[in-house]
Amino acid sequence: MKKLYLFLILISGFFTVKGQFVLQHQTHVMRSGDEHFFNICNTVEEGPSGSAQVWDFSLLETKSQLTSYMYPSEKTAHNLDIPEADAVLEEFETQFYFRTSSHMIEQYGTVSKNNTITRYDKPFVKMIFPFGYGDIYSGDFSGTVEGNNNYRATFTGSYTLEADAYGTLILPNKTYHNVVRIKTYKEQCYNNSSCNCGTISYKWYVKNIRYPLLTIIKTHSSSGEKVIKTAYYSKTKERKTEENNDPLWDEMIQAKIYPNPFENEFKIDYQLAENSDVTIEIYDNSGRKVHTIHKISQKAGYYNEIIKNDDIGEQLGMYHIRIVAGESQISKTIVRGK
Repeated sequence: MKKLYLFLILISGFFTVKGQFVLQHQTHVMRSGDEHFFNICNTVEEGPSGSAQVWDFSLLETKSQLTSYMYPSEKTAHNLDIPEADAVLEEFETQFYFRTSSHMIEQYGTVSKNNTITRYDKPFVKMIFPFGYGDIYSGDFSGTVEGNNNYRATFTGSYTLEADAYGTLILPNKTYHNVVRIKTYKEQCYNNSSCNCGTISYKWYVKNIRYPLLTIIKTHSSSGEKVIKTAYYSKTKERKTEENNDPLWDEMIQAKIYPNPFENEFKIDYQLAENSDVTIEIYDNSGRKVHTIHKISQKAGYYNEIIKNDDIGEQLGMYHIRIVAGESQISKTIVRGK
């Protein structure tokens, strides 16, 4: 009887593991035109690894918000500096350059807001497809960093990707089941020096949402580990085509930004549900703010703005528009063509 009971437990565990979803290219590679919204929170520890975990982060407190933008590298000002890349993720005014394929995502470079450029001659592998609980992948990378005042340095490093846990993830806005956690450890040294430091990131994924539900980033050194950032998923906006003129909405504000792509000008039509201050901010490819509109105590109703080339400059490529009304915020990425 005891042998039968043990057998049933083993079989149950086998099918539970087999039932976990696997990250696939079709469902989890970044897509140009998507925007992913995060709430930046108080820092917390990542919790246990292993099977059938329950991570309760329901008490996370939002401190600020972050939008991640995904778009083609050819639309950026530095696409020729990092020619291997075909996709860019932009957040915190930094652009991360990737090459995507059916079996992996490789990072080939980074451009910071002060135009410091990191290039990988041997790329860092961000994700392998397919990838599921229990999978491990490791490798090494190398490259150069160039910055202001003729600064230049070389670097080498190693990394490990591991799907180290699965289970249920409880966030302030929702509970997600059948979640897989990906742990990434990355160690990097400059100019052939030795180091005992690195970065650890934990990202939780679910089958029907392309981007992470929760991200926890830690530093690792000889003195220990420290959490430096915690952010959880708010919502995703996916642009279905480059000709996307769909309206945007939140509790306080609805807006339509068109045409997309545009050449000489574009229009912003918006409606306020209540009286509110309104701020419209426009950023170029590099993350530089190129135009701002402030409206104080606008009454509820319809409004429109026309943004011309003279307002934003002559740069081609992607522009990010953020509209804030009271506690509500909406954003959209549009393309300027010839």
